Amino acid sequence: MTNSKMVDAVRVGDSLYERLSDGTLKPLVGRSDWKRVDAMTETHVEADSVTDIDGLPLDDTEWTKVKLLDPFKTPITIRLDTDVVEWFKTQGSRYQTKINAVLRQYVETHKKAS
Repeated sequence: MTNSKMVDAVRVGDSLYERLSDGTLKPLVGRSDWKRVDAMTETHVEADSVTDIDGLPLDDTEWTKVKLLDPFKTPITIRLDTDVVEWFKTQGSRYQTKINAVLRQYVETHKKAS
């Protein structure tokens, strides 16, 4: 892969932006040739991936080390009432995801009311 670099990507609505060092946002523009990709057979895709140093397949051992992250979630520190957090924890694993779902529903409801 030529000219690849890591960027701090931010999603605003349905658009992606690169956060620059001064804090400003610059629209990210894709350079993928999706027509060419769509025209490729599975065999061609696999053959190309073997020669792409950034796209080498992972073996089973490497897959066990993978941690999937949602690149569009913003880590924050928030203070919540202890009893609220404890209640969400009793609802099973991934209690933070459940808190996010409740907040998402609140936001969507209030967007419609506005």
